[in-house]
Amino acid sequence: MSKANNSNVNENTIFAIGSITKVFTTILLADAVQQGVIKLNDPVDKYLPSTLKVPHNGYKITFEDLATHTSALPDNPPNLGPAFTEANPQTPDEKVQLVFDLTHCTYNYTFDQFYQGLSNTTISREPGLKYEYSNFGSSLLGNILTSKSNMSSYDELVTKKILNVLGMNSTSVNLSDEQKSRLAAGHISGLELPLIRSVASKPEIPSGSLYSSASDMFKFASSNIGLIKTKLDSAMQESHLIRHSRYIGNNTNTKIYVGLGCFITTNLGKEIIWTNGGTFGGYNAFIGFSPSTERGIIVLCNAEVSDVDITNLGLNQKGKLLSLIWNLLSQ
Repeated sequence: MSKANNSNVNENTIFAIGSITKVFTTILLADAVQQGVIKLNDPVDKYLPSTLKVPHNGYKITFEDLATHTSALPDNPPNLGPAFTEANPQTPDEKVQLVFDLTHCTYNYTFDQFYQGLSNTTISREPGLKYEYSNFGSSLLGNILTSKSNMSSYDELVTKKILNVLGMNSTSVNLSDEQKSRLAAGHISGLELPLIRSVASKPEIPSGSLYSSASDMFKFASSNIGLIKTKLDSAMQESHLIRHSRYIGNNTNTKIYVGLGCFITTNLGKEIIWTNGGTFGGYNAFIGFSPSTERGIIVLCNAEVSDVDITNLGLNQKGKLLSLIWNLLSQ
């Protein structure tokens, strides 16, 4: 698990799951829609202070735009810090230093700065038309949902609305001391990294700050498939609906469909719903499941994408591991 802990990794070992957090955020949105609190086509500025300038380019950004990465917002707020825009690390030591620089940016970034960044952002196209990945948009979505819930933090919201319902006791934003004892240390270029600091009230948390275990993630997958029945069933099914398409690959001929926070690949009439996540703290992960075959696969890795590329399991279905995973999901 780490230099300090020679225990073997098992189903209860905890890893960072990065942007898989976004699926939890969009299920919170779908649940709010099911409860009649929010509509997917509501403009987000309806739920923000009137003094706040929200970029629009003549068309207002909606909740569905944020949840499907079609808002036209950039990947990160423009004022998040130079480490997010100017860094080009080459050596292992430079990569590790970048981790500390990125951590410093996010740890000291405030909600006032976040919304100032939103006010200073301009978008060059109409929202809702083109897929373009945006941590910024996912964070904005989670923060609006948190404020609408009257809860103190996104951590409290996701815990009460999803984690407690599914019994995901090893999943959280801020790890307890007991959870830290089960954490697999992250790595970059073979170098072990310290635990990245996180605070439940930081504005970027809804886009990628959850930690979880394989056991907990199978509870999550089982619930999405319908093997476990909960009050979140309708919200999860809402999130699986195809809403947009995107093309990947050098020749852009591979079509992947977009749901709320997740991707959908069709294979001989069967849908495989999946998403992935990587962190600058030395982790990356994949979750995929098929409601028709009632199968799910979770891959958690404590190395960054450039060392062990788990996040692209959904994008590139070639190779022994990739073929095995997709065959298991579709058969």
